[in-house]
Amino acid sequence: MMDGGQAPTTIDRSRLLPRSGIGVEAPWLVIAPPGNPIIRLDARLLDRVELIGRSPTVPLVASGLATAGVAAAALSLVPGGVFACAGLAYLAHERFSEARKRARSRDLLLALGDLEVALHVADGPEAAKGISEQLAPYTRDAPITRPEVYEDAKRRMRAQAEGKGEASARRELEHALLVGNDIVFLSGDYLKVGQVAFPKADVREYALRGANLPLTGGRLLQAAMALLVVAAEERAAAGEDLQLLAKRVADYEAWSGHTAGR
Repeated sequence: MMDGGQAPTTIDRSRLLPRSGIGVEAPWLVIAPPGNPIIRLDARLLDRVELIGRSPTVPLVASGLATAGVAAAALSLVPGGVFACAGLAYLAHERFSEARKRARSRDLLLALGDLEVALHVADGPEAAKGISEQLAPYTRDAPITRPEVYEDAKRRMRAQAEGKGEASARRELEHALLVGNDIVFLSGDYLKVGQVAFPKADVREYALRGANLPLTGGRLLQAAMALLVVAAEERAAAGEDLQLLAKRVADYEAWSGHTAGR
């Protein structure tokens, strides 16, 4: 397991977002919607965390079509054209308002390699931004700004230099994603959540459909989030990008040395 930052066993729900039940116990992303066990994801597993907005393209296209219809109706001499014009103008206004609303909406994008997992934050764009800003410093593409992240990066570099990189990376996965007290891990061609096993192919199929993995007791886990463990296992086998890791470490050392006397 990655040094430091043990997964929180209890959660102060007053610190979570009220609608989505999402919060941060650094370096852990905590997802605790009512009626479901607490899901914990170690952000140090991720390459990056970004904000994304739901695409406004469809409403804008519909708005454009409706606006074109307004012009056609306004030029028409067919009786009832005025009513058609008013109706289409209302439709255009509604669609444009929806497009603006979507443009302001923000979700979290959790990325590991080529895998990108969207996590909806129902509490609005500012809440999503706050979660992203708290998690981003612990991800692997971000500049190092915290001593504990620096120490973790140095540990991974030493492991790679000693030929223990894959073994070290696999240990990091042992508690990287939890559902309640159940660890999410790989066992051969199966992904397990505690004692419940799913073929990896089925997990991918669930994820492609945007579905949840059905767990015992009516519990749920977003299939795409479970795939983060699969992607991390593949990264462990391939090896981490040492050039990027070394650059992040060197940049932090240069920065911290420059500011040490402040």
